[in-house]
Amino acid sequence: MSRPSIRETIQAGRVRLAQEEARTKSVRGGVETDERQAFVGSGIPGIKKSVPGPRQPTDIEILGHSQKSIRSLIAHAKGSGTIDISSRELTEVPPEVWNMYRVDPDKIVVDFSSSGGGWWDTVDLTRLTAADNAITFIDSRIQEFGGLVYVDFHSNCLATLPEEFAHLERVMSLNLSSNRFLEIPIILFRLKALVELNLSGNQISGPLDSSIGKLVGLESLDLSDNQLTSLPHELSHLRSLRRLNLSKNRLQNLSVQVLIHMPKLTELEIADNCLTCLFSGLAVFNTENGDKGHQVLELPSLVRIDARRSGLQRMTDVEDVVKPSILLPSIKEIFLSHNNLSSLDNLMTAMPQLRHLDIQSNRFTGIPSGVYDSSNLRHLNMSVNQMEMMPSELGSMTDLLTFNWEGNPIRNVPRSIANTESLLKLLRQRQSADAPVATTAEHLESIVVSIDSNSPILTHSEPRSPPTQQSRQDMRSLANELPSPMAELGSAVEKAVVEAPRGIPDKKLTHPSQNLSLVRKGLKDLTVKEIIAACHDPQSALLDFNAFTVFPRALQETFGMTTLTKISIHHNKISDFPFQLSFPLLTILDISDNLLESLQSDHVSNAIEAEQIGLSCFPRLVELNMTANRLTEVPPWLPRLFPSLKILIASRNKITSIDPQSFEGLQSLDLSGNEIAALPPRLGNVRSIQNLLVDGNTFRVPRRQVMEQGTEAVMEYLRSRIPTS
Repeated sequence: MSRPSIRETIQAGRVRLAQEEARTKSVRGGVETDERQAFVGSGIPGIKKSVPGPRQPTDIEILGHSQKSIRSLIAHAKGSGTIDISSRELTEVPPEVWNMYRVDPDKIVVDFSSSGGGWWDTVDLTRLTAADNAITFIDSRIQEFGGLVYVDFHSNCLATLPEEFAHLERVMSLNLSSNRFLEIPIILFRLKALVELNLSGNQISGPLDSSIGKLVGLESLDLSDNQLTSLPHELSHLRSLRRLNLSKNRLQNLSVQVLIHMPKLTELEIADNCLTCLFSGLAVFNTENGDKGHQVLELPSLVRIDARRSGLQRMTDVEDVVKPSILLPSIKEIFLSHNNLSSLDNLMTAMPQLRHLDIQSNRFTGIPSGVYDSSNLRHLNMSVNQMEMMPSELGSMTDLLTFNWEGNPIRNVPRSIANTESLLKLLRQRQSADAPVATTAEHLESIVVSIDSNSPILTHSEPRSPPTQQSRQDMRSLANELPSPMAELGSAVEKAVVEAPRGIPDKKLTHPSQNLSLVRKGLKDLTVKEIIAACHDPQSALLDFNAFTVFPRALQETFGMTTLTKISIHHNKISDFPFQLSFPLLTILDISDNLLESLQSDHVSNAIEAEQIGLSCFPRLVELNMTANRLTEVPPWLPRLFPSLKILIASRNKITSIDPQSFEGLQSLDLSGNEIAALPPRLGNVRSIQNLLVDGNTFRVPRRQVMEQGTEAVMEYLRSRIPTS
């Protein structure tokens, strides 16, 4: 039996209203007609006028539409190519919509004098929105709308799709969220043009269908609020994916073997799952790729991670003492609250752009390693953890805007301190008053013990021998040579060492610091004695916002050859790159906002010299930041100078031209805000580049439309411009 048309529905509604009106008149005794007659003051006595009859119900009232009748909607759709029938309590799409382009030959009238739109004004329907209804099925006639690009049926009662849906070969955006699908309709895997797919809020359960890998053009995939239990390896085929939302499922692991093949991924949402570690399978991945010694996970484009309420206990599933390196050069926001974390392992190793870190409601007992190195961090949430002491080093983070510490058993912060500004001020006061004494006692004792025993500096696991008379004299002499106020502390330090319990290692005195932090000290030079007095075996050196004119050689002479893996010395006045210094373990160097004019010097001017220096001085450098200097070019032998370089940031310089040879092996390249007049086509052949930023230059080709499509589109365009001859 066929369904009634809109016209039949209207007629039936009018009959029903007429019957109700007749019943009302019979109850009132037929006085309706008399009451409707009235004398109207017209200036002529005895003249009557009849009040107009009751208003006839409109199509809108009968169909329940709140704004436009179906006819006006269809007329608008034929001219604009879009139709919106949302929020109308529909159980099906009105048949008039499916038949909007059908013409009855018996009703064709040729009238060129008509002011109405003609058939020649009709355009294909490209946008169909039928959200927030109660639609239970989609008619097979949807195949007649072959020009559809955007389809939105979210918040309905759909459980299946017609086979004819696969004929919508131009659909790029499909929203089927908040429906009743138990599985992903198979016909969706035939929509090769799909760029955005939203199936959140359904009832999809079990392993994700491996056919998802066929949608290679997807840039946004939302499968949140379902019951997925695992992800197929075929998900890694979505190399164009930029946004992946898997929140509110039952996933137990997130394999790096999937993520590593998504170079454009910017947003990863994995909250409310059943994970134990954030990145799993890292050991297997590195073994399969022949790298058993140094495990590295790099997601070059990732900007946001949300893994709240996911049962996390650690970052990776690697149980080794040496944790893998996790490189996230573009990350800005990390949300890891309401988990069971007590450490971030090496997650904070390379995050130069991190702005927001939320780790509230975990099991941290102190500030995670690497936080002090995040010079761009603006918001840190550590509320409801297990911190008992507030470290004074936090006061050196002058750019921190908000720090939440409520719900921790903090003992050394008065209750009157209620905001971030007051807390940082208090910690800076403590840092300037207390840190010199403690640090001097710690390191002078370590130096003396080292001299006395003629062995390396003891760790907290080794027993301490009692200081000899000669060691006390050496300690007093060294203390007197140190700059003020350290010279005044000689006797106090000696007393602290003498009174230390014999044979019992003092963990407080021998525990190594992980950072050399001398930010905003107005320093113009740095000596070996100052470094030793300030820090012991640091992994990072933070010398930002000072007045250095040359790179401090003392860094190499102390810990540069043994422990330093990161140096940040931005916002100084350095004009020459430190080619003459050797940092064999260095992986990150930030020398932005200085006065560098060239990477050539007396030490390196050609490829042979560059290769020699690279192997001996910077063999492990992965990330180099030279933003906001005065560079005019990037030398072609740069890959030889830094053989392990993967990330180069050289934005806001004065570079006018580039040579593709300069960037071989790079994965992330930022040349934005320069004066580059043309992009060489052969840059497209540097296929290692996964993230390219070149906006804000003077070139006009490629056009902005190509630039907005991302790195892959730009590189493909450049390759298409390479001469074939």
